[in-house]
Amino acid sequence: MKHSAYFLLFFLIVGCSPKIQQAPQPVVVEPAKPTPVKTSGNPLFSGWYADPEGAIFNNTFWIYPTYSAPFNQQVFMDAFSSVDLINWQKHERIIDTSAVTWAHRAMWAPAIIKKDEKYYLFFSANDIQNQQQTGGIGVAVADKPEGPFKDYLEKPLLDVIINKAQPID
Repeated sequence: MKHSAYFLLFFLIVGCSPKIQQAPQPVVVEPAKPTPVKTSGNPLFSGWYADPEGAIFNNTFWIYPTYSAPFNQQVFMDAFSSVDLINWQKHERIIDTSAVTWAHRAMWAPAIIKKDEKYYLFFSANDIQNQQQTGGIGVAVADKPEGPFKDYLEKPLLDVIINKAQPID
C-alpha cells in the first residue's frame, strides 16, 4: 500500500503540474532562388539594322528597321515580329526596289500605319541631292503587316528639296 500511495502521489504531482513547454524551434526559411527570366537579348536579332519603327498589329509586336549598308546595297527592308517580345521571326524583303519603280538605292527610315485593313509603309529612298534627281518619301501598301508591300503612288509622296532640306527623313 505504501508503494501505491507513492505512485498515487507521483501521478498527482506529474499529472496535475503545468506542462513545461519547450521553446519553439526557429523555422529556417531558405531564400527562394530567383527564377531565371528569359529575355530576347541585345540586340534583339542579328544583322545590321537602324532606325527601327515599332508597332503592334493583332496582338503581335512588329519592328520595321532600316537595313544598314552602303546606299547602293540598301535596296530592301526586312521586318521582325514577336508575340512575346522574346522570340522574333524575321520577314525578309517585305519591300525592295523591284516593287518601287522610282527607287534604286538608299531605302531607309520606315514608318507604318494600318487603315481600313491595309498596311501603309512610309520610307525614304534615293538620298536625293538636287531637284533634278528622283527620290524622297514614298508610300507602299500591303494586305498584311509582313507584306509584300507594293508602291502605292508610283512616285514619291514628297520629292522636293525645300530650304536645303532633303525630303528623305
